[in-house]
Amino acid sequence: MWESESESVVGRDYGNGVLSSSKHGVKFDGFELRGQSWYVATDIPSDLLVQIGVVYFHLHKYPLFSRCGKMNRLIYESRDPDLSKIALDDLPRGAEGFELVAKFCYGIAVDLTAANISGLRCAAEYLEMTEDLEEGNLIFKTEAFLSYVVLSSWRDSILVLKSCEKLSPWAENLQIVRRCSESIAWKACANPRGIRWAYTGKPPMIDSRPSRNQLVPPDWWFEDVSILRIDHFVRVITAIKLVKLSTSLIKYIRLEVVD
Repeated sequence: MWESESESVVGRDYGNGVLSSSKHGVKFDGFELRGQSWYVATDIPSDLLVQIGVVYFHLHKYPLFSRCGKMNRLIYESRDPDLSKIALDDLPRGAEGFELVAKFCYGIAVDLTAANISGLRCAAEYLEMTEDLEEGNLIFKTEAFLSYVVLSSWRDSILVLKSCEKLSPWAENLQIVRRCSESIAWKACANPRGIRWAYTGKPPMIDSRPSRNQLVPPDWWFEDVSILRIDHFVRVITAIKLVKLSTSLIKYIRLEVVD
């Protein structure tokens, strides 16, 4: 496991790891699950039913339509302004992902983690949750978390890349796979000085920070990366080779300039 000296605290405190949208037009006390159906705890009757597989969400149009361009477009294309049921069976991460999206639209705080961020990013893209609809919409916020938190972390980059296995082709098209692979590669090629590390699956040392004189083996990263699906593993290995090649070229050019 790899962490740079400059990683951790600043990045992991980004927005306290909580995603929320403070604007909503429905006063409510939260969400509740009854069987296979989600309901908003409010006295205002729902006017929108969203079906994802066998799961139903009884919601309100305004919080969803004000943030989701795709839903507005579905209403327009149906030519039925009173349309009250929408099926989203091909939504990335399915009902689990949409539950978080719906909570965001209603202003409920959602914890962002390495486990859910790629699914949320893909769902936001699918639902067209852009800045054109609302400043600080879901695409912007999930992109910020990916860029400033996930990609600065060895552990999170691997976990997010692992989660992308169930998000094809969305995660690929949104460059999440590429960015995580390159992030892992640069860290795997980093100078061992200033690195705290421990092998995955092995119990942590009593002193989690080994001495500076402790030798870090050249393949310290391999065990962590080996949990990835084979195609993603190959992407990381290829990225590592490219990083090493570019580093060698830079050193060679510098030597030529000096000479």
